[in-house]
Amino acid sequence: MADSKSRKRQKGLQGQAIDLAVHQPQQGELQPALALYTSARPPAKTPYSLYTRGGDAPSASTSSVLAAETDAIEYNSRNQLGLDRDGEEAGHAVQYMIGVRNPRTNTLTLHAAPLHTLTPTIKAFKRLAGDSSASETALIMQQRAALGSTFGTKKAIKQLRAQERNKLNETSFGVGGHVAGLQTHLTRSIEAASSNLPTLADVEQTANESRPIPPFDIKADKPSKVYDFDAVVSRAELNAIDLAPFIAAADFKERRQLLAYRRSDFVAAKMKQILPARASAEGQVPNPSQNDRVRLKLVIYLSYLLQFRQAARAGQLIDRSKLVEKLGNPPAVILDSLLERYAEPVKGTDARKVTSVMELKLLAYLLVIVLRVDGWSTDVTTMADDLGMGSRKVQELFRSLGCVLVAPSAEDREKLVATGRAATAAEAAKSKKAKLKVPLEFPKERKMKAKR
Repeated sequence: MADSKSRKRQKGLQGQAIDLAVHQPQQGELQPALALYTSARPPAKTPYSLYTRGGDAPSASTSSVLAAETDAIEYNSRNQLGLDRDGEEAGHAVQYMIGVRNPRTNTLTLHAAPLHTLTPTIKAFKRLAGDSSASETALIMQQRAALGSTFGTKKAIKQLRAQERNKLNETSFGVGGHVAGLQTHLTRSIEAASSNLPTLADVEQTANESRPIPPFDIKADKPSKVYDFDAVVSRAELNAIDLAPFIAAADFKERRQLLAYRRSDFVAAKMKQILPARASAEGQVPNPSQNDRVRLKLVIYLSYLLQFRQAARAGQLIDRSKLVEKLGNPPAVILDSLLERYAEPVKGTDARKVTSVMELKLLAYLLVIVLRVDGWSTDVTTMADDLGMGSRKVQELFRSLGCVLVAPSAEDREKLVATGRAATAAEAAKSKKAKLKVPLEFPKERKMKAKR
């Protein structure tokens, strides 16, 4: 019944004359406004601010300025202003009305609505008024616009005209005291936003702290003091490594079989250097010094790291039982530390996996151990071969640790040729050595020129 009555009422109103009424706003009452966007349109929830001369309530007879901003773009406008006899801005040159119809009373109420043409300004492109480079850029743009308007295609000329219409300058909002409120608003917004901007030093410090490298001391005066080595390899892990089988082995072949990873030239070379190959075969058990014992444990730990990198592929869930088998049944403290340090837990499960960030962390920590074993200076080509990576990528990894790349000496070049790692002396000269330098300096971000 209710539906039938409403339909009868609507039908009865059809054909009747609509009563017109003009809304008379009260003092201080907020009025509607029409906005025209020349290009970009802000999100629907963007707040707007309305400014008038002297802070008076806006009306159809007073000039007003509408302003809004997002994180990236500022939107500013002015209404269609006319001039009185004295040349002062007197309000709108064209009147716009918004009609609101009341279906119950069949009345159409008209509300005065000023028109605001909103033009966007990208904050990142704004420059200081006193910047000489900005004036040079403006001159170049003017010259290009003149050439484009004379010799350009119809499409190019249309784009130039659209840019001119959207351009803002010091007179875009008019002149006089009525723009003081807008200027104050923009100034305060810029000051508030710029006060929270980090300094260049803060940005650099944050970038350094976010690197997937071991904790470091930027003020260290010795390479051995740069990195917190306990964070790279804990003492509990080193103490869990038993050197007795390696020392008692008859020869290098037998020692190599005890390693978790047996295809590393770096590990092989350092083990031969620390433990003479023929000593046990001749009945003389090697007795390395305390420093060599630490280096030997680090070499053995390196083989665990290299094998862990092979067994735990990035993006795949780690099977602990299979990992134990592939690592040759390592001490539990080493296995737990490897999983904790280089694998992230998967939400909702007890499983872990190596992510891309963890893979970079593993490489960085591994190279720090290599530098420690090799006296903080090591051959890049050897590590590139062991890791199965290109030399340039390994060089970048060493640079990210604060290393500098130096050409090998004549003695080093001869060793590279003698060991077969370089076919000729010219090829050996192209190889690089990574050397940890103090005071510690990390590579700067490369500034790429914008493509035209």
